[in-house]
Amino acid sequence: MARFSFVLPAMVGLAVSVSTVALAAEGGNWAGAYGGLHVGYGNGSGDNVKTTGQAAGNIANVASGARPGSVSVDPDGFVGGAALGYNMQSGNIVYGLETDIDYTDVQDSSTVNTVNATGAALTNKFKQNLDYLGTLRARLGYAVNGGNTLLYATGGLAYGKVKNSARFSAPFPSTAVTQFSGSDSNTETGFALGAGLEHAIDAHLRVTAGYMYYDLGKDTVNVALVPSAVPLGGGTGYNSKFDTSGHLFRAGVGYKF
Repeated sequence: MARFSFVLPAMVGLAVSVSTVALAAEGGNWAGAYGGLHVGYGNGSGDNVKTTGQAAGNIANVASGARPGSVSVDPDGFVGGAALGYNMQSGNIVYGLETDIDYTDVQDSSTVNTVNATGAALTNKFKQNLDYLGTLRARLGYAVNGGNTLLYATGGLAYGKVKNSARFSAPFPSTAVTQFSGSDSNTETGFALGAGLEHAIDAHLRVTAGYMYYDLGKDTVNVALVPSAVPLGGGTGYNSKFDTSGHLFRAGVGYKF
């Protein structure tokens, strides 16, 4: 989870050091179009994957612990992308719209070893990937520090490509044989909420840092019986429900046109 946790502090440090350079900032004017680039770190909410059985044999397996009813999958990784927006301004109050798109290497997998009622070993693997995340949000802010620094809150639509999968092994001839398997790869929609700051270096150049929470809802994967597998434990399969929410910490540079 900490693979890229150095990115945000490093970028914020860069923003602070750059802002102290003796550049003549023409602050106070945030109205107009702007664009920017950013990098950062993303991680999932850490909510557990919940698995239930579809038929009596599967339900019994979950109840006995032969198949795990709850497993922690906590995706994290690098994020980077671009943003475009337009601000309007009334005094120190700044409001507008922003859209952004991020490549997200936010992923994790979890393997849980269990045993069935006869003591045979089983493996159960869960995986989640967030490939990209985009938003379309309203922003409302207030300019401080002589108008050179903008503090804002934001919220709106979020969408992203989410891949979830689960694979459960058979008890024999080996745990390498898959007995139940399922996956989904969909563009999901939801909402995003966040806050951040921007600091004007001059009339055009900006440095930025912000936090955003996203929620793309729940995704239930049908972990179905593999036709060639021996259906020990019976039934048709399992339903594994994945949570697709998380957090982004990003910093970058922007340009006001």
